[in-house]
Amino acid sequence: MKYIFKMTAFFMPTSLVCLLSFTGLSYAADDSGASHVDHHKHMGGHMHMQHGSDDAVLDPNSPRYANAKKIADKACSDCHGKAGISKTDDNPNLAGQDALYFCKTMYDYRSRTRNLPPIKNDDGLYVPTMNEVVDKLSDQDIVDLSEYYAHLRTH
Repeated sequence: MKYIFKMTAFFMPTSLVCLLSFTGLSYAADDSGASHVDHHKHMGGHMHMQHGSDDAVLDPNSPRYANAKKIADKACSDCHGKAGISKTDDNPNLAGQDALYFCKTMYDYRSRTRNLPPIKNDDGLYVPTMNEVVDKLSDQDIVDLSEYYAHLRTH
């Protein structure tokens, strides 16, 4: 009985602290519009746009949407499929991807905190790594791509 009490006395306060910590994080990551995510804070100062704001949502008739689609078709579709649905299990689907996660991942590739080794396709041709692809994108391109893919259907 003493053992159970000691374990409960330790784990209950620890669980409460963890729960409160995660609750605070969920507010920071909420992209519903109630709490905007400031990319300056979360992306090391690289981004200048907030997901969940009216500025982040792409109008399908806008030049930014057209540019995001052009980049997606040219730089992303060979590996991640047309409309963001990959044909292989080796490459993740981008359609329906959370916009904030997409941006963070792209910045991790750019900063080399996330790396992929060079590969060759079935024809033996060199395929650029994500690091190389992201190096060619502007901050605005990344934000626009994140919103473009976030709103594509996953089926």
